[in-house]
Amino acid sequence: MMKQIFLLLAAVVALCSSAEAQSWVDALKGAASTAVDKVTGGKATEAMLQGTWSYTKPGVKLVSDSTAAELAASAATSTLQSKLEAAYKLAGIKEGACSFTFNADKSFSSTFGTRTLSGTYEYDAADHKITLHYSASKFNLGSISGYAFLNGTSLDLVFPFEKLMTILTKLGSQISALNSVTALLKNYNNIMIGFEFSK
Repeated sequence: MMKQIFLLLAAVVALCSSAEAQSWVDALKGAASTAVDKVTGGKATEAMLQGTWSYTKPGVKLVSDSTAAELAASAATSTLQSKLEAAYKLAGIKEGACSFTFNADKSFSSTFGTRTLSGTYEYDAADHKITLHYSASKFNLGSISGYAFLNGTSLDLVFPFEKLMTILTKLGSQISALNSVTALLKNYNNIMIGFEFSK
């Protein structure tokens, strides 16, 4: 049955335009890495988390136990990413100007444009939950909980929408730039948004 599903999806990709095909390839890549992570109880992400990750684009993740639901929600991914990208730039979050470093001693540092923040983190491999405990600074981010997932060879660091709004607001982003994202998210359940990184 699984082989038939993948053959069907391959046929759909072959019939799509190149842009649409890439979207499906990305969705399949994400679904495959999700499956590996589920088999390892989240340990795959935990093992890969340490190191320095550089921002590449906005991250979008459906937190669900249903692979079919993840594939269905992937249709909204590129639209959400393009809308988020504009808002992120206002907070200094763009390729080459944003990174996270996770250390073995559970400390981390993050760079957003000219701002560098640090603190400690906790990661629960079983449910992929990550909690960032930011050290005291003028931005006063405190503790923020989200999720960390492997997406192929990339890392998705995603948060519930309201948590992401807290981060962007305190870093100086214009909330009005996210109005269209809010409207689109109403059509989907359990979608988390944030950042995609590569090592």
